Amino acid sequence: MEKESLGKLLMAVAYLEGDFVLRSGKRSRYYLDKYLFETEPRVLRGIVHEMAMMIRNQLATGEEFQRLAAPELGGVILGAGLSLELGLPLLLVRKQSKEYGTTKRIEGRWAPEERVALVEDIVTSGGAAIMAAEALREAGLVVEDLFCVVDRQEGGVEAAAAAGLTLRPLFTSSELGIGQFK
Repeated sequence: MEKESLGKLLMAVAYLEGDFVLRSGKRSRYYLDKYLFETEPRVLRGIVHEMAMMIRNQLATGEEFQRLAAPELGGVILGAGLSLELGLPLLLVRKQSKEYGTTKRIEGRWAPEERVALVEDIVTSGGAAIMAAEALREAGLVVEDLFCVVDRQEGGVEAAAAAGLTLRPLFTSSELGIGQFK
């Protein structure tokens, strides 16, 4: 499936209009429901294929990733698909350490100084992804690249850059034709 067709399909299954409060606290007249596109096999397969190509293209520039990482909960499905497609191990980053069992905030195996490609579903202000990057860095990992499905174009690029991350979206809201609904 070509990227333009994938964008149309993503919109058909996940675009909602109304009055929504986003994770960032902002109000929006539209919402892209990540769970609708991440649980629809045809859309998820297309997203994973396109994002894997983005990551491979970055690898072709000489960058090297030993791992992928995904913040809970929304990024986990995407991260698992990309891990399978790329053959890279996946780290799962919790919002906070769990209070039972191993009490880990980061699930998976890693070694200090490994380079990690962080993957996220939708970026508005970048808050969840930036918190995940900070946790990974505190664990001794190198995180400079943030790949996402959709950048809502509401400050995520700038916030990511301020946190030392380069945001690399598959789609922007304007590419999907929804910028006028901000």
